[in-house]
Amino acid sequence: MAAAVDSGSAPTNGLRCMNWPPLLVISRMLQLTGFLLGATGCAESFAVKNEAVSAGMQQQLQAQAVPASELKVNKDGLRVRSVSTPPAEGVLKVPMYYENGVPYLKLSLNGRKPKKFMFDTGATFSVFDAEQAVEYGFRTVPQVRPTMSGVLGKEPGMAAIIPTLQIGSWKVQNLPCIIRMQRTAWGTSILKEHLGISVIGVHLAAQHCKYVTLDFLKEQFEFGFTRSFPGQTRKRMHKTNLSMAQGVPTTHLKYGKISWDAVVDSGSIFGVQLDQNIARVLGYRDGGWHVGGNYLITGVGGAQTPKDAQVRVLEFNALGLFGSYYPFAEVDVMPGPSRLGTYLLEDYRITLDFEHKVLWVEW
Repeated sequence: MAAAVDSGSAPTNGLRCMNWPPLLVISRMLQLTGFLLGATGCAESFAVKNEAVSAGMQQQLQAQAVPASELKVNKDGLRVRSVSTPPAEGVLKVPMYYENGVPYLKLSLNGRKPKKFMFDTGATFSVFDAEQAVEYGFRTVPQVRPTMSGVLGKEPGMAAIIPTLQIGSWKVQNLPCIIRMQRTAWGTSILKEHLGISVIGVHLAAQHCKYVTLDFLKEQFEFGFTRSFPGQTRKRMHKTNLSMAQGVPTTHLKYGKISWDAVVDSGSIFGVQLDQNIARVLGYRDGGWHVGGNYLITGVGGAQTPKDAQVRVLEFNALGLFGSYYPFAEVDVMPGPSRLGTYLLEDYRITLDFEHKVLWVEW
């Protein structure tokens, strides 16, 4: 998939003008950022539809099922005890591969050759396509079937367990994840293509680390295990509140006398995104300018064009963000919760301090 982003806008006191539409999908067990598919000349003319995983693939997933005697399942779902073995140093630094507007890290699944996967702080759990679950030998739990409900529709999932995941010298065993039981397809006949999704959710760091730093300036991740976040490392810094709401990191935004929460979402290639309800509360039921373009916004649940998603752009004269105020900030109004994407975050060194519930923003 090709991600498009407007790189020509200049920062305004560290805050970029954002005017591209993303999509965040929410489910009962998962929050997952959507993706932008560049489809010039195609998005309106090619059919887009959702397809169930084939019967043959479902049989393969069933063959990898965890025996019922080993499971602990209650009314709230699957109970799994993950085991984390961090490096002796108590901290791990690994490269960030910042590609197509989102950060990736290299990791190994079940001892396989390390491969790049998106690290998505807007996703509660890790999610993979069914083909990947078979390829990497995930242990499936077919009797646990979460329904992932997004702004573009609902999508069936299957719980699974990753026996071993390793990032550098950090090893995690029995990591829960969700397998997609549906695929989004676009195109027709021989030009048909399935849009895959594979992300590492923030639960990996939130459950096993005191903090995680996404240093977009040095293109590096830092995971703190036994050490607390050491504090400011760059010349300029803001810090503000951080909370884990529905399993994802959120912080406060403010405009005038009204404040609201926004997800800190490394899986979105866009900037400041405002949900429709907050826009109405702020007095922007209508207005702004609508975003067009012949491309698709896609993620769990399906795909839409910006026109179908009714994306529009507003300009705020002073947006309260990161404990400061930013003038002339453009925000995207669209489906899904409010969030802060990488078109904003990429100008900073971002630390999610889970231990002290603080968001550190350095530059």
